[in-house]
Amino acid sequence: MSKLRIGSLFSGVGALDLAVEEVFDAETVWQVEFDQSAATVLDKRFGVPNYRDVTTVDWAEVPPVDILCGGFPCQDVSAAGRKAGIADGTRSGLWAYFAEAIDVLRPQYVIIENVRGLLSAKAHRTGDLGYLDADVVLRAGGAVVGDLADIGYDARWTTLAAGAVGAPHKRERVFILAHPAGAGLEGPQPLQGWRLGSPRCCRSAAHTRPGSGGDDLVTTVCKAIRGGLDWGKYQPAIDRWEGLTRPAPHPVEPNTKGEPRLSARFAEWMMGWPEGWVTDLINPEPRRKVEGTVSRSAALKMVGNGVVPQQAAAALRLLKDSLDNERKGSK
Repeated sequence: MSKLRIGSLFSGVGALDLAVEEVFDAETVWQVEFDQSAATVLDKRFGVPNYRDVTTVDWAEVPPVDILCGGFPCQDVSAAGRKAGIADGTRSGLWAYFAEAIDVLRPQYVIIENVRGLLSAKAHRTGDLGYLDADVVLRAGGAVVGDLADIGYDARWTTLAAGAVGAPHKRERVFILAHPAGAGLEGPQPLQGWRLGSPRCCRSAAHTRPGSGGDDLVTTVCKAIRGGLDWGKYQPAIDRWEGLTRPAPHPVEPNTKGEPRLSARFAEWMMGWPEGWVTDLINPEPRRKVEGTVSRSAALKMVGNGVVPQQAAAALRLLKDSLDNERKGSK
């Protein structure tokens, strides 16, 4: 039996694609990613066609797929971002192209990943809804589910923190599973994950902030190179993630001046990615352009924008099991 085919939008480095492949026993057949560094990683790790610019793809011309997945840009719906919401001209407004792809391709499943802010951020819509003459403001998550309904898809969703699957950081995300209408709209309640403290990455946060544990990540890793590493209250979280993934790389490395800096390999490990998924492609000669490589700064940016595959897989199993059980009950 042939595997289900995946088309991936806003693919990043393909971490969500890995989770979808695992849960649905599927294979990725094409991707859409504009960023050149991320595209370099995708070419090395997947080697499938990349249509690059989501705004110019003719969806009628791409190979059909059974699953369409992606995490459209979160900058305008994230609590840490611009908070402009989903609107024309915003990065998060690129959701409209995702919806267009769904409408044309009509996949069996649609999988959407985004930050938890999707549930509270705004979505601006002009008065083209038939019963409204003025601009309206909706919740972004409601607008996404409403758009799916308009094109004939039911949806169920959940929120899940990376810490709920053992990662040593919270990183709460929303996952939506949509399918052609007929199996119901009601989704499961969000899972209650473990509340894990995790080192912060900014010195400015208050020492007493919940989960801070005192030292931020920068201070903690600097201590590692100046007198030995002591994770303190975070040791159980580090141990747990090591048990679920692989031994943690050393969290710091020297920069060109011998001063400590965050290790890209450690950041990659925190995300649960396969060893070297991105870091093996870091240019060893940063002053000289080497084809097929990425810069360290680009690698860290991709980590920051990425998906924890184990987290995504757990959420998708929950949603898929819910849908499968509902379908069995309706027979």
